[in-house]
Parts: sequence; structure tokens; C-alpha cells
Amino acid sequence: MPPSIPKELVAALDDGCGLVTAERCRGLAISADRVERMLRSGVLVSLAKGVYADRHRVDGLSSWSSFQLRSRAFVMASPPNTYAADWSAVALYEMPTRLEPPTVPSVIWLGSRRSGSNRTGHGRTRFAAVADRWLADVDGVATLRPSFVAVDLARGCDRRMGLMLADGAATRDGSREGLARAEPDMGAWPGIQLARWAVANSDPDVESPLESVGRYAFLRAGLPPGVCNMWVGDRYPRFRLDHYWAEHRLAAEADGIDKYGSTDPMQAVRAEKQREWQLQEWGIRVVRYTWNAAFLMPDVLAGRIATMLRVEPLPADRPVQTWLRREGYALRGITPTVMRWSTAARRPSLPRPGGSR
Repeated sequence: MPPSIPKELVAALDDGCGLVTAERCRGLAISADRVERMLRSGVLVSLAKGVYADRHRVDGLSSWSSFQLRSRAFVMASPPNTYAADWSAVALYEMPTRLEPPTVPSVIWLGSRRSGSNRTGHGRTRFAAVADRWLADVDGVATLRPSFVAVDLARGCDRRMGLMLADGAATRDGSREGLARAEPDMGAWPGIQLARWAVANSDPDVESPLESVGRYAFLRAGLPPGVCNMWVGDRYPRFRLDHYWAEHRLAAEADGIDKYGSTDPMQAVRAEKQREWQLQEWGIRVVRYTWNAAFLMPDVLAGRIATMLRVEPLPADRPVQTWLRREGYALRGITPTVMRWSTAARRPSLPRPGGSR
């Protein structure tokens, strides 16, 4: 029969949000030999040197939640003055990201005289000088700030992903200022020209990765990307439009699955029909797009928008007013949404073991 996890170690794992160090085990009078037996039997798993987790809990996590946990472990096991970087920082901040996480976490070690990077089975360490203003923490884990992370990653990924990350950082900060300050700090780093495009085209009013992908399709085709998340109404901000070209009375709406996931589907459809009827009464034309349309057929989507921009809108039956995103939220007493990825890896809510094994 495999050894069970002692109750005191279960409590320590709970206190550490799923992680416990070898030092903590010694403090609980759990010997190194006993820890080794639990590792060999598979009830514990080593996520970084001297950092352990309950395998039963880890096996219940999604790929990004697992990567987030391994990133926390790698920072804990790294030397002082080490900070979660690139995709590890993305996971900790719940920034918009790609489909699957990398194989191993990444950190930046500050103050080392070495150059370049090294990699082990648990993670990759880069050596770089980073100004103090970019140092932060997420739930006690030393991490680089989102603006720095977005610019750093945009140096090496495709423009669409770079824009998505830059939009996410700008939305979190409420402006492009952080991105604009981070970019010169990496002015001599390879690939910075690619990152400059993402910084220049970022928008702090974007609220979802799908909106960023739509914006990329418009920008790629040389179209104006419209104003993101502008509110429209007669005397009060009633509806928020994902992309709006006010002088053309044209809106583009990103139809993500989240739009219908939190309510009764029939009620959502009825509300959407009522909303579109009201928009039509104001002379606002609507183009809808999905993830597949924006991601796989950006030219087709941009072509539809370009055609609609060339067509004169019909006269409106009733006048319409507009409010910028934050103005509309303020008038309605709502806190603006912070852009996250669609399947967020939040701070792990780990499944509890079903008793000692």
C-alpha cells in the first residue's frame, strides 16, 4: 500500500496553495526519507527542486492551471532576486494567451553576472537587467509587471499574439503608458521592432482576446480599427459595442461563447434580438464575427467591414449619443471589465483529496 500524506503535510499544502517546500517538511518533522518514499510511490510530485505538490490535486488541473502552479514552484526554488517572466508571468496574471502553455516555466534572474539563459527539467532561467519599476508580485510570487511581460513576449511571437498581449496589459493598466515606458527599456533587445508595432497599436479599451483578434484583422487590412467598447443610447448609455465606427454608424460584435454561458440561452437570444432592433432604429448596422471567422479568415472579415464602411448608412429614426467605454461604465455604475483569457487559469482551486490514502 502506498504511504499516505500526513495530516500536517496536507494542512501545509493547503496553506501554500498546493505547494510545500523541503524546508517546510523539515519544520514539520517529516524526514527527507519519508518525503522520498512519498515521491517514489507517486502520492507527492516534485514540481521544482525542493518544492512538492499532492499528485492527486495536480492531476485535476487544466494545462494552464498546472503550468501556473509549476511556475510558482519554480520561482520558489530559484535564487533570491528571481522573477516569473514571459509565459509564466502571463499565467500568474491571467493575461490573454495562446492555446497551450510551454513545456517548462520561465524566470528572469536579476543581478547575475552571467549572460544568456539555462534550462533544466523544471524550468528556464534567463539572466537580464530589469529596472526596479518592473518588479512586482502576484499573491506573494515575485513577478515582472504585465506591461514589461507583454513587450518582452511581443519581441518573439507573431503580430496577432503580440497585439493580444499588449491589449491585455494596456487594459489592466488603463492606458498605454506602461507599454510605452517598457519598450525603450528593451530598446537593444532582439526583436524589439516587432514589439513596437504591438505597443503602437494597443488599445486599453479592449475587453477580450477575441476583440484583439478582430482588431488585428482590421489593422492587417489597413482599416481603421474603430473605437472599442463604445456605449450608445438616446439619453443614457444603453448598449456597449465591441467595435464602433461612429461616423459610419457601423458596429462589429465579437460573438464569443462567454456571451451566452452565464444565462438562459433563450433569454439571451430574445435580449439580443431586442438589442439589435433598437440599434437598427438608431440606424446602426451590425456585423457579427466569431473566433473562427477572425482567426482563420481575417481577410474575409476585413472585407465585410471595408464594404460596409463604403456604404452610406440609412437615416436614423431616432438620434443616438455615444460615450467612451469608461464614461459609459461610470454613468451606469459598473466596474469596467479587465481583459482575461477565455479559459482563465486562476490561482489554483485545487481539488481536495478524498481522505488519507
